[in-house]
Amino acid sequence: MALGKILLGAVAAAAAYGLILVEFPDQVSTYAPQIIPRQLSPLIPPPLPKARPEKTAFWLDQNWRLEDRLWAHHASQGTKTFPIPYSWFVALEQPYIWLIGQPELLSDSAYLARMGFVPSPRTGASEAELRANGFGKTDAPQPPAIAPSTTLAWRPAENPDRLPVGFARLQGAPDPMTGALGPDSDFVGLTCAACHTGHVDYKGVTLRVDGGPAMVDLGKFQSVLVLSLVYTLKAPGRFERFAERVLGAGASEAQKAELKRKLGDRIAAIIAVGTKIGEIERAAGQKYTDEGLGRLDALNRIGNQVFFWDMAQAKLGDHAGNYHTTDAPVRFPQLWNVSWFLWAEYDGSIEHPLIRNAGEALGVQSPVDLADGAESKNLFRSNVVFENLFWIEDLLRGPNPFASSAKPAFGGLAAPKWPSALFPGDAAWKVDPQKVSRGRVVYAELCASCHLGPVDDPDFDKAFPQQQFWTSKHWVALGGAREKFLALPQIPVGEIGTDPAQANVLLARMVEMPEALGIDLQRDFNQRRGCAAAIPAVESRRIPFAYALMEVVDRVLQKWMDDERISPADRAAILGVRKNCPNPAPGKPFYRARPLNGIWAAAPFLHNGSVPSLYWLLRPAAERPRQFCLGASDYDPKAVGFAARNNGKLGCAVGETLFSTFDAEGKPISGNSNGGHSFDNAGPKPGVIGRGLSEEERYDLIEYLKTL
Repeated sequence: MALGKILLGAVAAAAAYGLILVEFPDQVSTYAPQIIPRQLSPLIPPPLPKARPEKTAFWLDQNWRLEDRLWAHHASQGTKTFPIPYSWFVALEQPYIWLIGQPELLSDSAYLARMGFVPSPRTGASEAELRANGFGKTDAPQPPAIAPSTTLAWRPAENPDRLPVGFARLQGAPDPMTGALGPDSDFVGLTCAACHTGHVDYKGVTLRVDGGPAMVDLGKFQSVLVLSLVYTLKAPGRFERFAERVLGAGASEAQKAELKRKLGDRIAAIIAVGTKIGEIERAAGQKYTDEGLGRLDALNRIGNQVFFWDMAQAKLGDHAGNYHTTDAPVRFPQLWNVSWFLWAEYDGSIEHPLIRNAGEALGVQSPVDLADGAESKNLFRSNVVFENLFWIEDLLRGPNPFASSAKPAFGGLAAPKWPSALFPGDAAWKVDPQKVSRGRVVYAELCASCHLGPVDDPDFDKAFPQQQFWTSKHWVALGGAREKFLALPQIPVGEIGTDPAQANVLLARMVEMPEALGIDLQRDFNQRRGCAAAIPAVESRRIPFAYALMEVVDRVLQKWMDDERISPADRAAILGVRKNCPNPAPGKPFYRARPLNGIWAAAPFLHNGSVPSLYWLLRPAAERPRQFCLGASDYDPKAVGFAARNNGKLGCAVGETLFSTFDAEGKPISGNSNGGHSFDNAGPKPGVIGRGLSEEERYDLIEYLKTL
């Protein structure tokens, strides 16, 4: 009798435990992960924030036409970011166990929004659907169309399944190595809009910002995608529904069996990739840094894809030494005006914008042929959709700001203005003119020497004529003075004192380059392109990652132009006046300082997203919160950024990402330092860039920064 009660109690406890895991997976993963059995832990989806109640949404006016916006949100770069066909992706279900009914689809906009992705309407959406997605009236005045720099036509971009901004369908893409269309040649991948479209949430209102830093968590999304595949294969009833969506209701048993085999093979391949990464990291003693919400170690990821995975696919040998863990994550940078910066990236490492953009496309898995040797006609053939990259760059850039005799001004994608008009009854969004006036003086004293004068403030230009933006000495003319570009101030890491990890990636990382690729740095940089900074002789095949990436991407671009027989006029427009050459600055790590227009929409701050708001950025570095949470809290219009609840000590809400400068043992985390760029009275010393501010001065400066 007693044994029976014990068994009955055990069964009841197990049932209750299972019910809790089924009904509250996010809460269990957040608050009590230790109760999940070790065997089940890999099968529990990562915790996600609750879906936000959204009263209304607004896409802010940034000088883009509705047509251009919708196209840019879904224009393919030629990427196959996710290792499954498009038909599989839209057929997968969310990785949860439902006791009644069936799970929603993985591609559901509301679900993906919990990982930070911005919802988007389907192609051909009605006026009502466009309004519901924040686009306003379609008959509102539209800015003029951007004149393209080439005769290349953009490829249509459709979104029939209402995937979020930044998800793009790649149809009919041949295998670059064979030139053949495989049985599954319809894929889904990310485009630049996935990582460079921001949003701000405040009391049920969502403000959407083109070119702003995304608040997405790609790590969680990758975990969810893999679990969705596993659940599809193993959970009862799931494969049958999946097969019907992919194959249609009339599919034969043989077709279903083949689909199931492919699904199992794909899962096995993904697991093998994860196992391989773990082995390499353990052997090299590397420890990854969690990227979390709104951050990505883009440079190391690109290097791993091109110089490890693509080389493995090309059977160029096991270049395990070319792999480096993700330990230098950065906040996604804002894109407005970047086309007129002489150097791209936080560390000013790339001059030519298309080299940067095509490198990003390769990094998010646009396939490339590295297999056939230096003399092969297919070497460096890729799926990169250069036509779309050119158009995206044109939309960002706009016309030459110095082309007319009128006052210079940026066209293209504009920085978003502080949206106080959208919150007329909320004092937190109202701008105080007196504070702005006082803050302008503080800006001239402490900010303008690095970030330059404001882009568009006539009152500043009148009061401080020597610091005007458009007459700055940092504008340099190229191409026989046809165009000017902004050579942003470059501040050595030793002076600015911010985290050095990202600046060291392209400076210190080395990769092994197989001889079959035919790359000779001195010939390619010094002779073929005539770079001002001569590349020294390299005796081994192990070369700097920065040079290797620049040269591979250059070859991919040249290969595409040759194969497509691009005209001389279009080649000249494509290449422009900037060269694919390394930065001639001294060989030490540095970061560039950019103009601060639109900075209110770029939280969290510093290049690695380690400071939650402008308020904390303007406090002495030693006083900044070492931990804070992202993902569920509202934007703070007073501090301009996100709240740091009790310095992060209260813990995060369900599904939030904890940013921390230190690990469980109290040791610093690589890439996560929040030091440097400090305003305090402890200087002069490295990391201190200005005197301490009073609380009144601090809020005056914040008020002024809102207006830029």
